[in-house]
Amino acid sequence: MSDDYEKSPWICHVCGYTSVVEEGIACDRCYKITCRRHLTVATVHNEDSGLYELKQICVECQLRKHLH
Repeated sequence: MSDDYEKSPWICHVCGYTSVVEEGIACDRCYKITCRRHLTVATVHNEDSGLYELKQICVECQLRKHLH
């Protein structure tokens, strides 16, 4: 099989950026694919363990948290 078979395009759900070269990253909260520009690492409280964990959260989920 060729290398092109492994590459599949993805689209950022925030800005619409697409790529087959770089990898898109899934938001740890909404699980939508996001480009690196619209993703940040945030501390999130894990209610099961009681500890804070570092999660990659998209800007839409960050804004949604502040609006509700």
